[in-house]
Order: sequence, then structure tokens, then C-alpha cells
Amino acid sequence: MSLVTVTVLRYQPRMRFRAFANMGRVLMQPIRAEGLRFSKLMGSGIDFGLIPDLSTYVHLGVWEDTEHANAFQQTSAYHQLQDGTEQVRTLYLSPLKSHGHWDGINPFPVVSQQPRQDCSLMAVLTRATIRPRALPDFWRHVPQARQRLREQGDKLLFGIGVGEVPLIQQCTISVWRDAAAVDQYAYRQSGHREVVRLTRQRNWYSEELFARFRVLQGAEDMFTA
Repeated sequence: MSLVTVTVLRYQPRMRFRAFANMGRVLMQPIRAEGLRFSKLMGSGIDFGLIPDLSTYVHLGVWEDTEHANAFQQTSAYHQLQDGTEQVRTLYLSPLKSHGHWDGINPFPVVSQQPRQDCSLMAVLTRATIRPRALPDFWRHVPQARQRLREQGDKLLFGIGVGEVPLIQQCTISVWRDAAAVDQYAYRQSGHREVVRLTRQRNWYSEELFARFRVLQGAEDMFTA
């Protein structure tokens, strides 16, 4: 069974240029580590929007197992990412369901169907490459989607908008109280359904992926900081 880590790195103000430079360095020389199957370093946007948040970055890793994920934290590659941070938080996730592609593959294989546990914290990841012609239409609807997330109250525990390439390659990562909260937002919330309908109708994406995960570890630190 693969393990997924989502590490949120928040940098001190004086170190933010170095953090931004890390993005370029990783694009030229991707992170490599034993047991690392898939890796992305992504910048974030303020309030899921167009304005970059130069203080906050996310590293996503897909690992063979927990041992390899933990061992990565002792490597020079990890220390380079961590250098200059004022806060680092990591979520450990187990894939429950995933469909679509990211760079031509599905990086979150589900080995076997796991029993649904409505009481468990759930994480959701969506990722898309937006067609250039669809950029104005897509970003025009982002405020509507953002408002729907705000309306979830304490059902939504954590959410961040990130991406590899500004404007074009976008990813959202969110953590929810339970599976019922995810289902209510995804399938019974009219505003969200409308955005999904437009996505299909107007063919916004050249590539997209949707995945759900069980949160195994790290939620307490993430939400109490």
C-alpha cells in the first residue's frame, strides 16, 4: 500500500526569496529519494486565488511505505526545503479512491477497496491543467467556488490552493470532518455541482484528477497551529 504525504512549509519573511528559488531548482532537478514514487513541489495562492502566497509551499510525495517517508526527513533534500521555515506540518494519507491523470499517470494507486468509515477524517485532492483558451472562464468562476467552501463551516478543517505552474496547473487539497461532509459538498451542494457541470460542458481541462484519502496522521498539528 502506498503512502501519501502532504507537507505544508511556511517560510520566515526574510527567507521567502529562497523558498521561491526552490521552485525553480526543483523544476530543473526534481527531488529524488529512496522509495519516492511521485513528487511535486507547489506554490500557493492567497485564499485559493490568483495572487501568490510567497510564504507557503506544499510538497506532495507518494511513497512505497511509511519508513521511506520518514527517512526522507533526514535527507539533505528535505533539509533544503525546510531551511528558513517558521512552520512545517505534514499530513499522512492513505488513498481510498482516485481517477484521472497527473502528468499522464494516476500517482495514487488504490491496492484494495478499503471499508468506508464515515467517522474518519477525509482528505480530497483535485488537480487540473486548464486549457489556455478556458483560463478567463475558469478564473471567473473561482470566487464562486471559494465562497461555497467558506460556507462549509466546521465541516471543512483545512484547505489550500496550490499549483505547479501559475494560472494553468492548479491543485486543491482539503481535509474534511468525515465522508458525509465530502459527499454533501460534492453531490448535494448546488454551487459546486454547477461548477462541475460547467467544467464538463465547456471542456476547461486538458488533464484532471480527483482523489480521496483517509487521514492517517498529522491532523492534530495541522489544525491546532
